[in-house]
Amino acid sequence: MSLSPSTKALLIAATAIALLFIIGGRLGFRSNARDPRLFVIELDTAAVVSIHFDDRRQPSNTRSWLRTPRGWQEAGTDGGDGTREAVELLTRFQRVPVKRDMGMMLLLAERYDLTDTTLCRIRFVDVGGGEHALNLGSSTFAPGTVGSWTYVNVPGEKEVYAVEGLLAGHLR
Repeated sequence: MSLSPSTKALLIAATAIALLFIIGGRLGFRSNARDPRLFVIELDTAAVVSIHFDDRRQPSNTRSWLRTPRGWQEAGTDGGDGTREAVELLTRFQRVPVKRDMGMMLLLAERYDLTDTTLCRIRFVDVGGGEHALNLGSSTFAPGTVGSWTYVNVPGEKEVYAVEGLLAGHLR
């Protein structure tokens, strides 16, 4: 059985395309696309043993809370009760949904105070030593019923997100 030249060309092209897909899949030539984030942070509040707030613009605002058998204590104070503030922070950061993807850090870090010298970082350390952190930038007020927004970034990621609320609140 003899194949026509056009059929041979079609078979060669199909084989070449199939080989390219196989080689590309084996060598990792795939897009690193991922599903969009629904939440910038989710915490198991019962497992959190310490909270650390680091204000890079005003280091005097830096504070920490430690969970003890008697409740929460603010670090650096002589047994000062920090239960009210710690519980408020755990409630505020338990589950923070993304309202809007703003873009990439390279373009927006300065505009939203997310540079290394202007951001605030809040870290929650759990009983197993795992850390959940969030970089907090500037806040603004949105029109309508939404109210306030805070611009945030998950450390190690390139995206900037807008979330509802004044997350730095009274800490700054």
